[in-house]
Parts: sequence; structure tokens; C-alpha cells
Amino acid sequence: MRDQNEFIDRVAKKTNVKRDDIFKLARDLQTKDLNNEQDIRSFIATVARVTNKNISPVTVDKLVQMIKNKQVPQDIDKML
Repeated sequence: MRDQNEFIDRVAKKTNVKRDDIFKLARDLQTKDLNNEQDIRSFIATVARVTNKNISPVTVDKLVQMIKNKQVPQDIDKML
């Protein structure tokens, strides 16, 4: 549990997203079908809203394709 808390704290600090919002995003992601483009787009929009970032339509399209093609890095620790 301690490692999980440390990881969440690192994510929160790096992204400036509150811990509660990180957990909400994780719960939301669990309800999404990552083979469904609408679900992917919906989740990307939610992340953008929570992080107060504007994501261009071109970037959203690239992210959707990366997720559908399973080209997302698997080692999250390296991204932090």
C-alpha cells in the first residue's frame, strides 16, 4: 500500500492533478472499452478537462490510434 501511495503522490506532483482526481480517472478508465473509439475519445477528453489541457484534434486522433494499436508504453514508472 505504501508503494501505491508513493506512486500516486509522484503522479499527482508531476501532473498537478489531485489524488482524488487520479482515482476518479482510474475508476472511469475501468468502465471504458479500449477497443471502442468513442470510449477512448471520451476518456481523453476527461483527462484533458481534469488536467486543464487543450488537446488538438490531430493529437486526439494520434492518441486514439496508439491506444487502439496497443502502442502505449507499459512501464509507467519510466514516464515519471
